[in-house]
Amino acid sequence: MEELFVKNGHFASKDGAIYQLRGVNLSGSAKLPLKPDGATHFDQTNTFNNHKNVSFVGRPLKEEQAEEHFDRLRKWGFNFLRFLITWEAIEHKGPGKYDNEYIDYVERMVSLAAKKGFYLFIDPHQDVWSRFTGGDGAPGWTLEELGMNISKIRNSETAIVHHYYGKNYRRMSWPLNYQKYSCATMFSLFFGGKEFAPDTKIDGKNVQDFLQDHYIDSVLKIVRRLKKYKNVIGFDTLNEPSPGWIGKKNLGEFDGFGFGKVVKSSPFQEMYLSEGRAVSAEQAYMLGFWSLPFGKVRLNPEGVPLWERGHQCIWRNHGVWDYDPNGAPMMLKPEYFYRKNGRKYEFYSDFMYPFIKKFKERVQKLENRFHIFIESDPSKLELEWKEIPKKNQGYVINATHWYDISVLMLKRYLPWFGVHVFKQKPIFGKENIDNAYEETIRMIREMSEKKMGNCPTVIGETGIPMDLNHRVAYLKNDYGVLEKALDRIMKAVEKNFVNLALWNYTPDHTHSLGDRWNEEDLSIYSQDTPSSYDEDGGRAVRAFSRPYPIRTKGFPVALTFDMERSLFKYAFRQEGNLFPEAEIFIPEIHYKKGFEVLVNAGTYQYDPRTKILKFKGEKGILDYGITVYPSKKSLSREQDRTKVVSKTQKRKIQ
Repeated sequence: MEELFVKNGHFASKDGAIYQLRGVNLSGSAKLPLKPDGATHFDQTNTFNNHKNVSFVGRPLKEEQAEEHFDRLRKWGFNFLRFLITWEAIEHKGPGKYDNEYIDYVERMVSLAAKKGFYLFIDPHQDVWSRFTGGDGAPGWTLEELGMNISKIRNSETAIVHHYYGKNYRRMSWPLNYQKYSCATMFSLFFGGKEFAPDTKIDGKNVQDFLQDHYIDSVLKIVRRLKKYKNVIGFDTLNEPSPGWIGKKNLGEFDGFGFGKVVKSSPFQEMYLSEGRAVSAEQAYMLGFWSLPFGKVRLNPEGVPLWERGHQCIWRNHGVWDYDPNGAPMMLKPEYFYRKNGRKYEFYSDFMYPFIKKFKERVQKLENRFHIFIESDPSKLELEWKEIPKKNQGYVINATHWYDISVLMLKRYLPWFGVHVFKQKPIFGKENIDNAYEETIRMIREMSEKKMGNCPTVIGETGIPMDLNHRVAYLKNDYGVLEKALDRIMKAVEKNFVNLALWNYTPDHTHSLGDRWNEEDLSIYSQDTPSSYDEDGGRAVRAFSRPYPIRTKGFPVALTFDMERSLFKYAFRQEGNLFPEAEIFIPEIHYKKGFEVLVNAGTYQYDPRTKILKFKGEKGILDYGITVYPSKKSLSREQDRTKVVSKTQKRKIQ
């Protein structure tokens, strides 16, 4: 595979052709060990108590099935992977003890991906710190090194963990762990230990350096193995990094967001909760940041401390709170994480940026060409990177995630309702929602252009829950709702001509277990998809398998696809001395009876094996328009024939 570089905000080959990378996150279940099965629906007491004796070999793909899954993804038109690994998968055995069998396995999967034609970047994934705090990512020993007892997380109620609750687990409640003690403390230490916990040291190092160095050293084990593979274009720094409590204005108040019934315990309450003190916390119905209180609930009534004997809350050690003479908890420094000497802390510039720089320097010291993909809180546009890469050095790439949280959290698709995540306001009306989606992606792209040196934009995650609207697809075999919900995302991506990795493709997905993690169900593939809908196991296939220009010698001007009419339009302009060319993927699902092509100039050939339409321009022509539509359908409006192309040539392709 040819190496990709950065050119004018796009990925490009050495000959100047612009690539559009379109693919998936591989995979949702890669967050969990394969042996023993780490599916969060099952009792994980054994894997929690014996967390050093697990194996992620076979995540994301069982080796004997990998070729089948890669071929399926290629059939659907994908050329790109966000390949998930976790820190735990590499270093679960203990500090400095690496799982070489897993590292060998990752290399074999990346090698096979190259043979199958996939570009990829590696994502060291995490959600709410670790499996032991309700998510995935970090090894269990990161908690134990600080004196936390994993077996006491449940009764101390310092994390919301799926298998502890079973059928009583509230859907999409795992993000609430960002407000819970275990997760919030670990992230506060990972990014801000030297500032906020200077007295907390492990093996002679401040806890921040201890955690960051072990994390980066683990990733470097993968970097060393993969640097020879040209299809590997770079590494993500850390999935959806959390500030923990850094930036909290008042530790006595809950300021998180939620959906449905939420227990609103403040950071201060979480601190003394960790020491085995019962908490009377407010309950509320929440919709985003709006809440309606409806009572109180008592947490940790049995008084179980999170800590091993001889340890106590780190923040009490640093004078954030203590007990009054009567033994009652009292807050001493409510603005501890908010400001110092009158200056407010800024998470990205003060803590995230230095971490990215450290990560970047260490990765590029081993392989200078690797691009470094960065992201932050998905609800904020705070990324900035002004450093200009040196010669032959990889760029910093904007890999921001984007979801309509109303669809994601409520698992409801309403064509007339959505949420503008950056403006944090509801949107009403189908046209307004389409415009808001397009604007949201444009805002992400403009961040790349204006604040990050005109780097490429990759939407590192987006997608929809496939169990929308009370699992209508499963119960009634009606995938139309899923197609419509995903199509309105894809249209916004196309109009902004950005790169994309859908969340997600889970090879062991089933209707009963979903993505096998915290009741999420976003995989575009399922073993249980009825063949009457898609023989390859796809879900919402018409929405994600769509025509797009894979490779263009020229400057992209406009890209649209009307899913209902299978009407594809692409316009581009000659750039410099490059002779105009384009390669367009044409999926069979939209053109089962053949298709026709309209162009204003130039020639084209179609390869039915690869499903690629190869177009070549003409001397003297600067602007090109290509339209593809089903051969058995006439375009309903004359303007559809003329809007993109001024002159037409037509050839029917069987």
